[in-house]
Amino acid sequence: MANNFRITPVDSAELSYKTKLALIELIRGSQGDAPFKLPNEDLLAQKIGVSRNALRDALASLEEMGFVTRQRSKGTLANPKVARETCRLDTDPGLFRMIQGLGHTPRYEVKRLELVEERDPVLGPKSVSYLAVEKLFYADDTPVAFCVDHILGELVKPVEDTIWRMREQSCFSYLKEYCGHPVAYSLASFDVNHAGPRLQSLFHVDSGELFVQMDDEVYSKDLQIICHATSYYRKGYLPIKVLRKGW
Repeated sequence: MANNFRITPVDSAELSYKTKLALIELIRGSQGDAPFKLPNEDLLAQKIGVSRNALRDALASLEEMGFVTRQRSKGTLANPKVARETCRLDTDPGLFRMIQGLGHTPRYEVKRLELVEERDPVLGPKSVSYLAVEKLFYADDTPVAFCVDHILGELVKPVEDTIWRMREQSCFSYLKEYCGHPVAYSLASFDVNHAGPRLQSLFHVDSGELFVQMDDEVYSKDLQIICHATSYYRKGYLPIKVLRKGW
């Protein structure tokens, strides 16, 4: 009889994510911006309802994000001021949540969603197609960002019937859930440019309008470039920040 039980395995990645969210909520909910000491790991793990190993993994991730520092003699110190920043590109909470965190009503329009039978040079010499996804993001009724994702075609074609999911999901979520390729990290380059014809049309601006452009090479855990993402942020509308850490 015992052999007939159906048990759904615990998703360790989901557990880590929920543990991080619980810690971030705790840090952001503190009074004021002054750093403070978190409870010891035993008590913290008990309060959240996870093992110490799961807690330590989450704390290590938050340390990389700059939300906490851990020192042998001082314990774990939390920085609520840094944790409350909503427009950090290095932690990439997603544009929807960035805009929401600034107190605006976010929404987006899907401007393009199709498989394209041509090369994107960033995806490598062997790539012959990509899934093109273009979304225009609004803060209240003002267009503030335009995102263009090119997902490697060979990952998409086996699950081509799921392409419509990109209307409601981020590129990273789609790659993990439907293509089976979780994102490890991305390498970004930045520039500031005047609006070209496409941006002028989308944002209803003239050629003098400035945009911060971010180009991302997105890597899988096997260190293959699986997505080329280009984002255009309307200058002066999103206070974009990047945390720089000492070695």
